Amino acid sequence: MILYYMPGACSLSTHISLCETGEPFRLVKVDNKTFKTEHGEDFLSINPDGCVPVLQFSTGKVITDCVAGLHYIADHFWQSGVSPAPDSDERIQLNAFLTQIEQQLHGQFAPLQQKGIAADIRDAVIVRLSDEFEKYEKLFSDGRQYLMGRQFSVADAYLLVAINWAGMAGINTFRWPHIGDFGDRMRERPSVLAALRAEGLWVD
Repeated sequence: MILYYMPGACSLSTHISLCETGEPFRLVKVDNKTFKTEHGEDFLSINPDGCVPVLQFSTGKVITDCVAGLHYIADHFWQSGVSPAPDSDERIQLNAFLTQIEQQLHGQFAPLQQKGIAADIRDAVIVRLSDEFEKYEKLFSDGRQYLMGRQFSVADAYLLVAINWAGMAGINTFRWPHIGDFGDRMRERPSVLAALRAEGLWVD
């Protein structure tokens, strides 16, 4: 299994989740300007959209969507602890979290990546994102350690990426102490540290 990634992109959630499973996989870095891999391959021949993550399998199967990849990991490696059991009520809840993060957080960041975005549009996006993060702050206020309670899941890896992006977008995440505690807790996990180090996002 090969994971094509760009440092700090949503592929980081896939990277963290794979590290959690303990399953073997190979990392291939993609340049976000030239769309060449670190080995000189044309990434667009693998995914014409140029987006990461991409999971490529020895069978020839390719998964080119972040949430689809997280669902794959949850389906196939749930016994490693990255997901509740298939067909359980808890798994339905996990699926809901993945959808919420994709639609209410991940998708909302897209306008902020546009060059020359108007200030009023940027401000409106920041307000929408802040409102969504407020919901997660309230959720964590009940004392849970992770989205599903005491158990890590692939959704936590996805949420961590959104929190990282919020900071880079200039959103003051320090106003949400419970989210801050969640981020600190996540960065203490060996899988998260391994992924951050591998992507050059963590300096010891």
